[in-house]
Amino acid sequence: MIAYIESIGLQAPGLEGWQNSLPILQGQTPYESLPLSKYSPQFLPANERRRTTPTIKLALRTAQETVQNYSTEDIASMPTLFCCVDGDTEVSAKMTHATLQDDPMISPIHFHNSVHNAPAGYWMIGQGNQQAASAISAGQYQIGNSLVEAMTQLDETHSKVLLVVYDLPIDPIIESFQPDIQSFGFGLILTVQKTEKSIAQLNLSLNPGRASSPQNNWCGDNIAAQFLPALKTIARQQNDTFEYPISEALYATLSISTL
Repeated sequence: MIAYIESIGLQAPGLEGWQNSLPILQGQTPYESLPLSKYSPQFLPANERRRTTPTIKLALRTAQETVQNYSTEDIASMPTLFCCVDGDTEVSAKMTHATLQDDPMISPIHFHNSVHNAPAGYWMIGQGNQQAASAISAGQYQIGNSLVEAMTQLDETHSKVLLVVYDLPIDPIIESFQPDIQSFGFGLILTVQKTEKSIAQLNLSLNPGRASSPQNNWCGDNIAAQFLPALKTIARQQNDTFEYPISEALYATLSISTL
């Protein structure tokens, strides 16, 4: 499978915005973990905006940055794929805690936000987008499956797709043992054809066997951040190949050629 990257979004501590992060990704400036600035999705109606959670905000700010140079018509016509391993664990923790009370009461807003495709729903509402919107979770196989799913959605009818991959630390109420994780989100606009905006070409092939995902030392065990080495390759205008597991018996080889 072949696709082209037209635009990139990046939102993580110390990496706020693709363009702002280029000197860091290129190795010209040392990485420093700094909190993300406050964000409010102004493209949403006020009622929906008040209901957004940190997880939803990370997904939306990543998506918004990725499409910032596109017209409202282009944004509204793109199928969208949101990918998150654990979903909104803050909401899940609040609902779990509520069910343990003598008189359990669950907020309708929490219930509304608990579904895995909540960020996709907010995005489509705010952008007036009636195209297909998907949301997937694939655990340790997240990056490989996210890329496969996004690239298989491209065809002559849908020449662009917005891919948003993001994860936050798990709420301690749900998981007492906390791996070292920092929030991380990246977005890609993938196209079926090379265009004047194309940044890089992706060539993805599937192979039998096992593989380990590339690791990073900036965002801990955040699975979304396993794509960080690929982003560094693109930022440095280099070519490289990475392997991402799809399952116990299948892995994807991703070759990146910058343009």
